[in-house]
Amino acid sequence: MIHPKQLVAHRGYQAKYPENTALSLNKAIAAGARFIELDVQFSLDQLPIIYHDTYLSRVSGTDIEISKTPREQLLSYPAYEPNRFGQQFIAEPISPLESLVAILQRHPKVTAFVELKEESIVHCGREIISESVQSILQPVINQSVIMSFDYQLAVAAREAEWPLVGVVLRNWSDIDHPLVSRARPDYIYVDHKIVPANFDRASTLQLNHCKLVAYEVGNKPLAQALLRRGVDMLETFEIEQLLG
Repeated sequence: MIHPKQLVAHRGYQAKYPENTALSLNKAIAAGARFIELDVQFSLDQLPIIYHDTYLSRVSGTDIEISKTPREQLLSYPAYEPNRFGQQFIAEPISPLESLVAILQRHPKVTAFVELKEESIVHCGREIISESVQSILQPVINQSVIMSFDYQLAVAAREAEWPLVGVVLRNWSDIDHPLVSRARPDYIYVDHKIVPANFDRASTLQLNHCKLVAYEVGNKPLAQALLRRGVDMLETFEIEQLLG
């Protein structure tokens, strides 16, 4: 049996609801998720929204670039994934990062992995990204894991004494990268496909003080195989299926 503490709901309950929406995050929690994950992009006025892509095309059905659009305007668009769901969720709006605070305050036993997207670095710079996200998430500081593919953003969070920090590895060999070591991550994320076949957790020093999270895991046989190999947690779009 897979325990809820071993699973992370990727972009919320993405299999059944539009990703990265308040609806998707709340539905994942209702399905039993103790860990949720979401993505953060920054608007023209350098304010964070919960969104994965740099353009609104796929999720919101309009060809607008996030970094060139004020947040107030972005929040007026739906996040409904028309190619997957048609008009079913047309009333579901794009959410500001502040929405996560309200969700976590209602669910004090839930932890959120907040992935800061690299695309915003050129637009905002790491300092603005880090300070903005940390300021907003301060009320739920102990429920929020700040993480990124950009190792320097993870280092910045650690140096700011943020209590929970994660990195997403580009390559398995990066587990020994100097910036990864400097970040002292509590969680290391990795694509399950690049975990070496001969992976030995006991001899992987970087994992002595953190948890290894594998993504994207969509079925129980794969999930159970990864757990047997020493992976601690699994990120999935199919939270209810894996819990079932």
